[in-house]
Amino acid sequence: MKILMCHKFNFPLGGAETYLFDLCDGLRRLGHTIINFSTSNVRNLYSDYSRYFVKEIDFSKILFCRPIYNFKSGLKFIYSFEAKKNIECLINKYKPDIAHIHNIYHHITPSILKVLKKYGIPIVMTIHDYKLICPNYSLFTRNSPCERCKNGNYFNAIIYKCLQGSYLGSFLGCLEMYFSKIFKLYEDNIDLFIAPSVFVKNKLVDFGIDVKKIYYLPYAINLEGFNPRFNNGRYILYFGNISFKKGIDTLLISAKNFSNTSFKIIGDGPDKVKLELFACREKLANVEFLGYRRREDLADFIRNALFVVIPSKWYEVCGLNIFESFASGKGVIASNIGGIPEFIDDGYTGLLFNPGDPDDLSEKISYLLNNSSKIEELGRNGFERIHRINDQKEHYRILLNIYNQLLTNNN
Repeated sequence: MKILMCHKFNFPLGGAETYLFDLCDGLRRLGHTIINFSTSNVRNLYSDYSRYFVKEIDFSKILFCRPIYNFKSGLKFIYSFEAKKNIECLINKYKPDIAHIHNIYHHITPSILKVLKKYGIPIVMTIHDYKLICPNYSLFTRNSPCERCKNGNYFNAIIYKCLQGSYLGSFLGCLEMYFSKIFKLYEDNIDLFIAPSVFVKNKLVDFGIDVKKIYYLPYAINLEGFNPRFNNGRYILYFGNISFKKGIDTLLISAKNFSNTSFKIIGDGPDKVKLELFACREKLANVEFLGYRRREDLADFIRNALFVVIPSKWYEVCGLNIFESFASGKGVIASNIGGIPEFIDDGYTGLLFNPGDPDDLSEKISYLLNNSSKIEELGRNGFERIHRINDQKEHYRILLNIYNQLLTNNN
């Protein structure tokens, strides 16, 4: 089968890319051809199809200078004629059987969907965030979860400057949502949406997506390289995107109570500098920001940790860092929010705390620091659980059945 994988980034960045690259590798091993469509970037992995990629636009720069020119350029993140033209050339050359869409917003845009339909190519879309229902992807603004745009009230994005704190960016985001909804670009063209957590599925339904077009299928990732270490490690670890919605500020406030314990924070993101300055002002000598680490190096950091903290304040879609922690034999302290509690058994594979509550988080950290046997118990239970639920072969079997069913229905 020739599978067209569409995602706006073709380089390691976050959980969506981790899942996507593992998925592509796994399907190739099963004998399928992966045709990828993305944007050009110096960090991209090699691709035989890169000449069809869309030219990258840095929208963060567009929003803050030369407003009239940049408004015109910003319209490209609503509808890209370049992406539409390029994908048609790609389809004519390689003739894919099915298209699997991931994140195409702003860089590729839904302009490609009509082209895929024109050539009779079924479309599956895996949901990695909330962009289908929220202008700023996250159902999160002003440091807390937000559902103000429910029932099509997308103008709230402008009122609250939800996109990069910019009225222009928020206006374009609002315009994009109305454009997509009025013309039903996703609802009418996507044959099936795949939700990686029940929480995400229910949230999409709450916002008006037809439940009959949503299939629940949790992520599965390649666990090779994550060798477990169950005995206690040397530090408390967070890894992932560095942003306020991830609750890093909550973790830093809690870290003030444990001056004799080392905290390591791995990753990059939009709020990294602000959070580093916060740690500096608070004189948190026990906190170290280590920046981005390759997956191979990251596995060692996880394995040598005491346990992992995931302090999110937004509705986490799934949380691949939970899977990677369990695969390394580490228990997890995580916020009781979004899809997280679906994958953590409180008291068995990890501990849940109230999101945005540093006192509750400190209580959970203190409990584990004073109970080394519990740390090991959580790690062993998590390791057993992830190897029970993360069945890549079954994941691929279900996904291929979906592909085949859609191809049958399309004929």
